[in-house]
Amino acid sequence: MLISEIFAMVNEIAPFETAEPWDNVGLLTGRMENEVTGVLCALDVTDSLIEEAVRLGANTIVSHHPIMFSARKNLREDNYEAKMLCRIIRERINIIAAHTNYDKAMGGVNDCLAKELNIYHVRSVEGDEEGILRIGDIDTMRLGEFSDMVSNVLGDVVRVYGDRQKAIRRVAVCGGSGGEYASLAQKTGADAYVTGEMRYHDSMDLMQIGFATLHAGHDATERIAVKPLATGLQKRINALQYNVKVFLSNMGVVE
Repeated sequence: MLISEIFAMVNEIAPFETAEPWDNVGLLTGRMENEVTGVLCALDVTDSLIEEAVRLGANTIVSHHPIMFSARKNLREDNYEAKMLCRIIRERINIIAAHTNYDKAMGGVNDCLAKELNIYHVRSVEGDEEGILRIGDIDTMRLGEFSDMVSNVLGDVVRVYGDRQKAIRRVAVCGGSGGEYASLAQKTGADAYVTGEMRYHDSMDLMQIGFATLHAGHDATERIAVKPLATGLQKRINALQYNVKVFLSNMGVVE
């Protein structure tokens, strides 16, 4: 199996052409013609992830967050990312990143987040040119109860900006750093907005007009989408009858 085939599968799940212009997605290291020995899926590329890939014999990493997000002028190994890149090259590891394209994709990050939070009637938000926001309904509960549920589901501390006694019925979500979409979420009629992180003062301003925002953690709102990505890849690999395993970081083989 070749890297080009894994690339095509990721593209089927989250078309690269839908990524934001500023993003750095696609094949970031390696060659399309390289043979795949195993695939490791993760949220971020780190030193420990490279160690894990080497240990597993997986020469291909599919990550949500890209490396080389900013331009580099050297690969000096006294810099963290440069040192990691040098090891990636030495170990001949192929890296594919699916970032904003996976945020937007049907069944991608934001659909996964909505599903985890038991939001139903989920739909894209009208007027969201990027196609990132999702909005839907929940069984009515107080903001405080909803916040506790979000914290329990995502396993992270949630910062709440709003009246904890307010009744919540309609919720908008955006994983990661979604502050720029908060005002649009409020204008669509949502009672509350769940995102990974946003500016404190923006949340305070929205709270003054009765709109609640919940900061649920950048990684917590996105890592829930890594397993579905890995599962989607393994199903496609199995359908082609390749003997290639997909691993979920720190979780083992995906069934």
